[in-house]
Amino acid sequence: LCQLCCSDRKLCLLAYLTLTLGLTLGLGPNKNMGFTFLLPAGSTECFYQKTAMNDSMEVEYQVIAGSGLDVGFILLSPTGHRLVSDFRRSDGIHTVDPTVDGDYRLCFDNNFSKMSEKMVFFEVVINSLNSKNGGQDDWLDTVMSDSMVDYKMEDIRWMPVALVFFKSFIREATKSALLS
Repeated sequence: LCQLCCSDRKLCLLAYLTLTLGLTLGLGPNKNMGFTFLLPAGSTECFYQKTAMNDSMEVEYQVIAGSGLDVGFILLSPTGHRLVSDFRRSDGIHTVDPTVDGDYRLCFDNNFSKMSEKMVFFEVVINSLNSKNGGQDDWLDTVMSDSMVDYKMEDIRWMPVALVFFKSFIREATKSALLS
């Protein structure tokens, strides 16, 4: 693929490695999730969040548009137990400590409103306590030496160059695909 758009194979290889390392050296899967949705009048919408036992889950929601700026909210465990229940509130912040692994159900209710849809924003933050030390010393895993910080800074400096190269690579590949 490098031969299609780049005469200098070393530059192509450098760009490829930089992009690959940049995408794979993240801090792991994102455990924070935010979402905005439209909740129709007279309806209920539910969302599911997989959570491990003994993690901490924080749910924050806010009605950002619609008459009355209020919704009902229910958080159910995977076994169907009601953990949190709010009725006709404009916002809420709730923290729960799941006791079982599984999909926790977050439901937003607008059944009491027959005419007004609501725009709702919510965010779920999972704080994982599952580790080899029970979450006690996880901060030690993130401590870096100065040389490691310098290395990461050098990666950041190369990212714009790699992205420009990647864009031109995609552009050239698209042109050649359209011409074929």
